[in-house]
Amino acid sequence: MSKSWFSKGDENARIVIRISLITIVINLLLVISKSILGAMFGNLSVLSDAIHSGSDLFTSFLIIAAVFLSSPKRDNQYNYGREKVEPLVVLFLALIIGGVGIFLGWEGIQGLISPEPAELNFYLIAVTVLSILVKEGMFWYEMHYAKKINSAMLKADAWHSRSDSLASVAVLIGLICSTFMETDIIESIAVLVVALFILKVAFDIAKPSIGQLLDKSAGEEAGKEIRKIVLEIEGVKGIDVLNTRLFGNKIYVDIEVSADGALTLEESHKIAHEVHDTLEAHEELRIKHAQVHVNPIKEEPICKN
Repeated sequence: MSKSWFSKGDENARIVIRISLITIVINLLLVISKSILGAMFGNLSVLSDAIHSGSDLFTSFLIIAAVFLSSPKRDNQYNYGREKVEPLVVLFLALIIGGVGIFLGWEGIQGLISPEPAELNFYLIAVTVLSILVKEGMFWYEMHYAKKINSAMLKADAWHSRSDSLASVAVLIGLICSTFMETDIIESIAVLVVALFILKVAFDIAKPSIGQLLDKSAGEEAGKEIRKIVLEIEGVKGIDVLNTRLFGNKIYVDIEVSADGALTLEESHKIAHEVHDTLEAHEELRIKHAQVHVNPIKEEPICKN
């Protein structure tokens, strides 16, 4: 990967790609083992679980593609870079997770309408337990790095892994309970409960990504922090206008500050430059760019504090 990508975030891109490749290998092994055993014993729940694991393969490839497409470097065609690819991919992942929830819900409803006899199969239980342990491990592994590098894509994929784990839990409950009741109705109920949880997760993932795509503001807390920082800068008398908008996992800031009207153009420019550099240097705010305008002092600045 070109070193021009992501500047210091270049290492973040490598982390995302490495984790995605690891998940591809693990999911491929799970898909093969579940498919073989599900087909051998004619168990539709395990086969459905294999399909769910297969969807993880697709999302991992999608994330790798997104890393290469979302270069933050501007060019003549994309003057602000292509970092909005990330929330777009996250939204797509949320739709996939939601689709899994709908699929499981439909399976659960069908099972309630037409319950079938079930028998205990230790091979199916073993592969299901293994799937739960592996997918839950993948969730924590991905979530650790997602928080470390602040990657919404990895967070979404981590929850995709957990949704797979929860689906396997439902299958396991069904495999065990259905044996004693000689019907798969308990499995169907468990699948429905998991489906509802997965749909809730999909909604929670989609909501912030939609906000980023629609240039939602960074929020009141970020606004307060920006005001506090700017008003401590020498020469700034007040803040006339402050607008923020989310851009991927970064923030754009448009701010108008008031300063002494007797200052020279060079002195006003120096204040604007100080505001710009101070905001962009603040790591926690994750400001991609601050656009600063200096107004001559007004009797009552609009924003104080």
